[in-house]
Amino acid sequence: MSNVKTFSEFVNSPLAKQDHYLLFGNPVGHSLSPVIHSLALLDAGIQATYSAVTLLPEEITAAIAWMHQCEYFQGANVTIPYKQSFMEVVDECGEEVLATGALNTLRRDPESGFLTAVNTDIEGFLAPIEVYMDRIAEAPVLIFGSGGAARAVVYALLSAGAEEIVLVSRRPEDAKHSYRGEFDVDSGELQFVGYDQWMAFAEDAFLLVNATPAGMLSFPVGCPVPIGELGTVCSMYGPKLLYDLVYNPYDTPFLIEGHRFGSDTCHGVEMFLHQAAASFRFWTGC
Repeated sequence: MSNVKTFSEFVNSPLAKQDHYLLFGNPVGHSLSPVIHSLALLDAGIQATYSAVTLLPEEITAAIAWMHQCEYFQGANVTIPYKQSFMEVVDECGEEVLATGALNTLRRDPESGFLTAVNTDIEGFLAPIEVYMDRIAEAPVLIFGSGGAARAVVYALLSAGAEEIVLVSRRPEDAKHSYRGEFDVDSGELQFVGYDQWMAFAEDAFLLVNATPAGMLSFPVGCPVPIGELGTVCSMYGPKLLYDLVYNPYDTPFLIEGHRFGSDTCHGVEMFLHQAAASFRFWTGC
């Protein structure tokens, strides 16, 4: 997107000298957040801007200090890869942030400069699949990925009644270790397996979730697992429900393959719109 700026470009631009909200991540060029939130601000009559900012790892310290000190900074969304590392910047956070170890929304207090964090991904994830929750609770759930987005999905599903979740990760032992503390990884509710094992858990599963960047616009990998393996699972053990957190493009290879074999699909744009609305309410009360 043409309006994406680096952090240094933004802080030296006129936009930094007026009330503003930001999206921090890397990459952010695919994001529709500037469009949706700019329209929401306009509709609510709020005189502020929303910009996407590419943040490099070496800029995090400067960004943290700036967010606390800049009187014009109102709040931010946080996306890949900072949903966990930004935990260190907050002064207060919601229960779901502590429970997942990940955030996606920050709000600055104008008096103290304190930053409060919430994770609206949880509300956003559950809203589109409420009608399926009885079936989801009765069968294992497979989640591809184990990062900040996956943590929100795990928390959401456990709170909604899911009893068995299998996280598919490139380094399952590392993933299990990283989840220890926020989640009970020894209770049997959570299992951690490698990508070479996922098909063994797919027969009984109903919900399959892509919580990786695979399929995202300009991302080099189109599907979290080989497309042939996914097709085999959907054709032999379907129909299932495939949910992709990626929302740009609308139809990802993950969803297209599931639909081709008769599975239901949930597009990431549905989650995006629900979590965006929750973020906007958190910032503005609107």
